[in-house]
Parts: sequence; C-alpha cells; structure tokens
Amino acid sequence: MFDPFTPDFDAPDPDAPDPDAPNPDAPNPITPGPGTSESGEPDPDLVWTAMRDWLTDSVAGIPAGGVLDLGPAEYGDSDAAGDVPGAQILVLRDQTMMVRLSTTLMDVPSVAGYAVPRAMLDRWNYEDRFRDCTHGYLLTRSRGCVADVCVAWFRDRRAISGPAVLGCHYTTGDPDPRARAAGRGSDGGDP
Repeated sequence: MFDPFTPDFDAPDPDAPDPDAPNPDAPNPITPGPGTSESGEPDPDLVWTAMRDWLTDSVAGIPAGGVLDLGPAEYGDSDAAGDVPGAQILVLRDQTMMVRLSTTLMDVPSVAGYAVPRAMLDRWNYEDRFRDCTHGYLLTRSRGCVADVCVAWFRDRRAISGPAVLGCHYTTGDPDPRARAAGRGSDGGDP
C-alpha cells in the first residue's frame, strides 16, 4: 500500500560512508585473494574456464566460412620448423563446426561443401584428410564441445601455462555474390 508520507526512493543517509572513498576492507590487489595463487597470479582453473566461456560465446557469432585460429601469441616465421601447437575452428553450415588440432602451422582447409551428414558429427577423425592437421579433427554442432577440445588441447596435451600466452586470428569467408543475389547465403544454403 502506498503511504504518501514515505518517499518512494531511498534518500541518502548522511551517516553512510562515501561509496567512492577507498574501502579499507577491500582485498589488497597485491595480496592473494579468491581466484589467485600464493604468488598473486590468477587461479589457472579460473583463467582456463574464462577462455572456455570466451570461446563458446565467440564461436556463436562466426558466420559460415569463418575461421578462428588459436596458437602461441609470440609465434614468428622463424618458428616454422619447430613444434607449434594450434587449434583451428572452421564454421560450416547449419551451426556445424570443424575443430582441427595440429603441431604444425595450419592453412584454411579446402572443403568441397559446408554441409555435413549427421553420421559424421561428434566423432574424432584421425585420417590423413588434411596434411597439416597432425592430431585429427572433429565435426560437431556443440559450441561447448569445441571450446572444451581447444582448452584441453592447450592446457592438458600441450602444457601451455595459460591463455595469456595464446593468440588468435579470425578470418571470414568470401561471400559468393551470385549466391547472395539469388537470396542464398555464402555457402549456397539459406541466408
């Protein structure tokens, strides 16, 4: 029930502390707190979880033909002869993604089409279909699965210290102007 003598907002309390003043009870950023180790570094589990969440969200916005490459941020052309852990996500048609893992630098794969039969989904493939893909590939419609595969590859299989040493490169597919004029998407399917 509305009381006309009670204001409908919270008036500032003159005895309340200034919210913009430094809080003496706030954790010291130099002192380890929740989510940090004794050395003050972020908790490794939390940073890998944040990478997984970022990948899951990022892949959702990539159109068909788009490619997201992940690998060492400090990679240079002089490193080509060495072991270069990489993951590559290629978005196909109907929310299907191909995730490829390799220890060599990968090119964008040439695929005949972007449609994938259901029978090929969610199975790990080791065949030599792509010469630059040394550790196989997976076709899936699960963004979470794609993110889990990438995180596990770098964290568990390649012993990367954390996402901070990784970099990424995003490439979009070139749309086919004839398909767009005909009202179809760049992969020849529905827009």
